[in-house]
Amino acid sequence: MARLPSDEQMVELAATVAESSRRLARPNPWVGAVVRSPQGRIATGATGRPGHDHAEVVALKKLGRDAAGATMWVTLEPCSHWGKTPPCVERIIEAGVKRVVVSLRDPDPRVNGSGIAMLRQAGIDVEMGVGAGRRLQELRPYLVSRSLGRPYVLLKMAMTADGYTAAADGSSKWITGEAARLRVQELRADSDAILVGSGTLRADNPRLDLRPDGVSRSADSPLRVVLGDIPAEANVNPALSWHGTINALLDRLKTDGIIQLMVEGGASVAHSFLAGGLVDEFRLFIAPKLLGGSDGRRLFEGIGAQSMSEALGMRTLEVRSCEGDLEMAMLSERVHALLEGVGGGPDSRPS
Repeated sequence: MARLPSDEQMVELAATVAESSRRLARPNPWVGAVVRSPQGRIATGATGRPGHDHAEVVALKKLGRDAAGATMWVTLEPCSHWGKTPPCVERIIEAGVKRVVVSLRDPDPRVNGSGIAMLRQAGIDVEMGVGAGRRLQELRPYLVSRSLGRPYVLLKMAMTADGYTAAADGSSKWITGEAARLRVQELRADSDAILVGSGTLRADNPRLDLRPDGVSRSADSPLRVVLGDIPAEANVNPALSWHGTINALLDRLKTDGIIQLMVEGGASVAHSFLAGGLVDEFRLFIAPKLLGGSDGRRLFEGIGAQSMSEALGMRTLEVRSCEGDLEMAMLSERVHALLEGVGGGPDSRPS
């Protein structure tokens, strides 16, 4: 008799399915679900675009009446509230599912353990925390955004090996090579909005769009935001011109359903986000080039730490090679602690 897959294997399958909705489901979380009937039939589902079925319902519809007595594996706690679709927990209960394995609790204040409680009250066996470590990283922007009540801020910058973002004459194209620039395209596709300052706009006149050949999976074009005025002839148009505070902008973007904001510069804008404690993730691309002097432009412009004891500590997330260039990703200590809280126990809740 063939051995049944473990909970860990089934959750990994659900996570693989979830990847197909990573760039489509937002502002909903990109979730994957697997359901196995008592007869051994297996169905999978991923959350669709807003207004379409969530992962659990997609899988249950495929299984139909065979879902009675089934086991479900899902990457995030099923929703318990009405939005554009009915609560998933109600559909799970109605289908007669007997056991649900959940990787992570959903920190959205409208859920935050209530979905799990409803399932248990209905007599369904719920197991939490299977595969939680990987899901924390896969769903990181969503989890942080919902926990902090604002978009997840990813700061992306590129520099030479001796720490310059531009030469003394202001030239900065291209610091990194084609492979690194393609990586940036993927980061843009994973973001809901991209932001630059008006200085960068004047210097580089970027489009901030997605190259047709630069994105491996389909994605909607992110909202483009400029801090300051936008000339009518700028390549970035159409875009949002913002003249208020950064915190007010984040409130506006939250209202618009933005989960991840990618900040691409320049140095003064990057310093403003950093000084405000608003950088959740820092992606630094380092090129094997040396300007070899002291008159180039640095990563940040503004007053920074005056001693090493005041330096901002971050956690290294990953380091990878981009065909000669180096990509280094770091998480803020606050985000690291927050994720530990979300994934710290079977039914843990952030304080």
